[in-house]
Amino acid sequence: MTNTYLILTKAKWESALPSKLKTAERLSWNEYTYKDVEKTATRMVDKYDYTPSDDNTKAEIKAYMDDCDVDYSSSDTKAELLEKLMVEPHSVPQVEEEYKYTTQEVDTTTLQSPTWKECAFKHGKLGSPRWNKDNTKVLVKYELAIADGTLDQVKGVSGITALSHGEAIAEMQKDEWVGE
Repeated sequence: MTNTYLILTKAKWESALPSKLKTAERLSWNEYTYKDVEKTATRMVDKYDYTPSDDNTKAEIKAYMDDCDVDYSSSDTKAELLEKLMVEPHSVPQVEEEYKYTTQEVDTTTLQSPTWKECAFKHGKLGSPRWNKDNTKVLVKYELAIADGTLDQVKGVSGITALSHGEAIAEMQKDEWVGE
């Protein structure tokens, strides 16, 4: 990239960018629309919505203990079952649950076609503009790639003059330029 100063006529300043510069990496930008997408996933959840207590039946306590791999005798009383469950270390039984959720994904991508002025003010992608004293030309600083031919393409556009730093200073000395 090389620092380049561009002098644009007022009409060019208010017109759209050349196609070579109209890419998101340079002066333009993308705007997106989004859509809601419903997705499905799985997660582990507790199998029981309770911890066994005196409020549960013997059958419920035994089922819980079976899922926890806690040993018991079929003749154990409810109190004995609960005691064994409290003494034996175990994990809460879990099961896999499927659930749905909504996320947003990009629906459309639209590359904008801004004017030079919008590039300078809306997104600050150009240097601060300077106007000549009769407001017919504007000078802005920008980095243009030489290798991909961007500089040559911009130089070939009517209403745009590309200058080096030294050339820009010389041009500014010929005419009074002011910031906008």
